[in-house]
Amino acid sequence: MKLKNILIPFAGVLLLTACEKDHRNDNLTDPRVYIVNNGVQNAIYYDVEETIDFDIYAYSSGYFGQPSEVKVVPDPDAVEAFNAANGSSYTLLGEEYYQIVKDTGSITAEGRRATLTVRLDCKGIMALPYMNDYVLPLRLTATGTEVNEKLNTILINPRMQETEVLAENAGVVESDLSATDANTLEFTAYTEFNNKWDSEMEYEHGDAMLAAYNAEHGTQYIPLPESAYTFTGADLKAGSNKAVSTIDIDKSNLTADRYYTLAVRLKSNSKFKIGEKNTVLYHISLLPIYDSRSKWNLVSCSSYYTGRGPELMIDGDLVTRWESRYNNTGEGDINPNEASTVWDMGKTYYWCGMTLVRRSDSYVTDLRAGYIELSDDGKNWTKAQDFDFGDKTNTSTTGTYAVEQWTVSGRYVRLAVNASNRNKLYSVSEFVPVLAEKTK
Repeated sequence: MKLKNILIPFAGVLLLTACEKDHRNDNLTDPRVYIVNNGVQNAIYYDVEETIDFDIYAYSSGYFGQPSEVKVVPDPDAVEAFNAANGSSYTLLGEEYYQIVKDTGSITAEGRRATLTVRLDCKGIMALPYMNDYVLPLRLTATGTEVNEKLNTILINPRMQETEVLAENAGVVESDLSATDANTLEFTAYTEFNNKWDSEMEYEHGDAMLAAYNAEHGTQYIPLPESAYTFTGADLKAGSNKAVSTIDIDKSNLTADRYYTLAVRLKSNSKFKIGEKNTVLYHISLLPIYDSRSKWNLVSCSSYYTGRGPELMIDGDLVTRWESRYNNTGEGDINPNEASTVWDMGKTYYWCGMTLVRRSDSYVTDLRAGYIELSDDGKNWTKAQDFDFGDKTNTSTTGTYAVEQWTVSGRYVRLAVNASNRNKLYSVSEFVPVLAEKTK
């Protein structure tokens, strides 16, 4: 009897539970289709292309997939609506400039995406005035599934990108060929776009080109003799955005007491334009080049203010500086006509030029002019370089001075300053010589 009293209520509960509706899916969203890449989308094409295909991706959202057929159709009214809402001024692209090559697609419960495709007439669009201001508006429709009306429109904006070929590392490239097996240089032509075409390159190099460069830029680069190198040009190949040409150097008839310079320029390409960055000057040295001053030893300094000694000229810090003595605080001459500092470099070097950095405050023009001398014994000196920053109108902090042919060498170097734009007050932030070790 007791068991019966227990089972009857329990069975009633089970019966009521079985009749209750299943609410487990009540909060799950219903399927909707929309365009993934909706809104304004740039369709980038290159100026050498005839047509491009642009893909539109339709997708079905929601927890449960639902089969549907989707289609894109032109929607001219979308342009005016978008312009009004966003303050833009896009123009409707005429139907003669595109073809919808795949306007329908199927979405299944398993495969929730369909790809639709538009083909754009690049050549025709490029002929239009303000060619980048046009859009093709398309609207997504569907059967079998509701469309998300907020995400069902795409405005395809064709935008032309110019193709050009550039030279890698355009400008002056310091090229150390001091190692015995260092005999080859590379000139790389490249594109910044995904190159899909074969094209032929034409290059220019040699004495005449360097002479023209020197005349235009006021430089005095010494040409690498044309008999001392062989240039093997490379063409661009489809699927690669680089063409690497080789320059084989014959060092047997070259002398080591100078820089040689080889200028190479991209002259033309059979398909693409040549960009502004098209020339490389290989500044070639056959000896190792140094600018380290870590092993220098100070020999003398004729004038310096306490706390601003000559060691600060070679400490690698642009904030610190040497200053000549201008009152009773310091060592050496006060307001000298010339202040000089001598270092022992530890080895004999050719003088190849220097970078001289002035102080970077309102007194930047204190240092105006001076000269550099080298010596083998620290007693007999030969001038290697003059420098002159000019008057107060030149407020640049840095002066770079190059020597192409190295006629002066020595173990000791003397920096002498003898002209200031503020009485006889001198200062130097950094003194950075460029040196080539002289071999026997």
